[in-house]
Amino acid sequence: MKLLLLLLLMERAASQQRGLFPAILNLASNAVISSNATCGDPGPEVYCKLVEHVPGRQIKNPHCLRCDANSVLSKERHPITNAIDGTNYWWQSPSIKNGHQFHWVTITLDLKQIFQVAYIIIKAANSPRPGNWILERSLDGVTFDPWQFYALSDSECLSRYNMTPRLGPPTYKSDTEVICTSYYSRLNPLEHGEIHTSLINSRPGADDLTSELLNFTSARYIRLRLQRIRTLNADLMMLSARDPREVDPIVTRRYYYSIKDISVGGMCICYGHAQSCPLDLDTKKLKCVCEHNTCGESCDQCCPGYHQQPWQPGTVTKGNTCEKCNCHNKTEDCFYNQTVSDLFLSTNTYGVQKGGGVCLNCQQNTAGINCETCAAGFYRPSEVSPYSDFPCVRCNCDLRGSESSVCSRDDTQTGVSAGQCVCQQGFTVGGVIDVPLDTETSLSVLVVSATCPASVNTDPCSNCTCR
Repeated sequence: MKLLLLLLLMERAASQQRGLFPAILNLASNAVISSNATCGDPGPEVYCKLVEHVPGRQIKNPHCLRCDANSVLSKERHPITNAIDGTNYWWQSPSIKNGHQFHWVTITLDLKQIFQVAYIIIKAANSPRPGNWILERSLDGVTFDPWQFYALSDSECLSRYNMTPRLGPPTYKSDTEVICTSYYSRLNPLEHGEIHTSLINSRPGADDLTSELLNFTSARYIRLRLQRIRTLNADLMMLSARDPREVDPIVTRRYYYSIKDISVGGMCICYGHAQSCPLDLDTKKLKCVCEHNTCGESCDQCCPGYHQQPWQPGTVTKGNTCEKCNCHNKTEDCFYNQTVSDLFLSTNTYGVQKGGGVCLNCQQNTAGINCETCAAGFYRPSEVSPYSDFPCVRCNCDLRGSESSVCSRDDTQTGVSAGQCVCQQGFTVGGVIDVPLDTETSLSVLVVSATCPASVNTDPCSNCTCR
């Protein structure tokens, strides 16, 4: 039992020293997906499989099939929701027999909240992978930015997208670099091909997440802008020169897009301060369970009372746990001030003047950056700790002999004791001085401490020194 407790404590200590990250989930399974074109809508159509019409390939019983969005048969319906339902059904676009415009099809996923997206995997169904297309991201569903360009060939990267192609498997030189690749637009395989887009791995900041990479991979909306169906080279010239509706249907019916699965690997954005992100039953959104003394929907701020150091995101190597302010248990709230930190004016919980925590609303008549001193009109006796309950007592300055009701708040000043009042001219703290009472007679006057009722003795020779 003791060993188990020790292991748990060691694990907890380790979690404070490194960043915490939720598990990567398939975000597509809970997304809202839409497409601006689907085969069989508005009316039924016939399509053929390209793999069954390639010269030199022996296919038994080749035949064409029917697509009808309104069919009672599920095998004839190919809605876009099939792409994320985890089944063997698929989405399919209208073939270019219906017109050249069906090269341009847009698919949009709404993840319902902003996530950090690590990768996207797209699996084709009964057709080749798309030729030219753009993978895009957005935070608001209005403004979209490209994540990656895909082209039929390296020359298409230059001619269509005005980008130098990245040769071979995709690689990245910076955390925010957008590239164009033809690696995943090859004709083969003619069906069931896959496209793997890694948005974090292979980038410089992958091991120790940078803010630039986090911003680059953050998205709520993901858009696939398909712009060119992959065709056989033998058909390319004919289809480029003529309206597809004028070409033999046996050719055009076999060119369309099909996707049987879209997987979006990602996680809640908790800035390295949470290792779990369960579904909130009230908001119907995934919510970070913040650790490291952080708060906020995304653990993007320090909790009240934990602002001795500025908030920082956790990383793979550093937890950047928010540090508690040292307010001597006199308040639960504070804020961070950079100037206070630069001047070493704030004391942390270890008694070291490090950090910029400034306490707010000090209670029990306390005051100061750390609630370490007393409010005006109160003082802390030298034997009383700042951590004590009600450490400050009211000053006892007699206004007849004191400058004001305010006394020395503590004994930090050399030669001044805690609670000592500031006396007026002619008065002292617990002593005897000569004060001329009039121009005719000079008498000695006894003045007691300014913390006690003042007393003036007019007897010239009683407890005083005659002048």
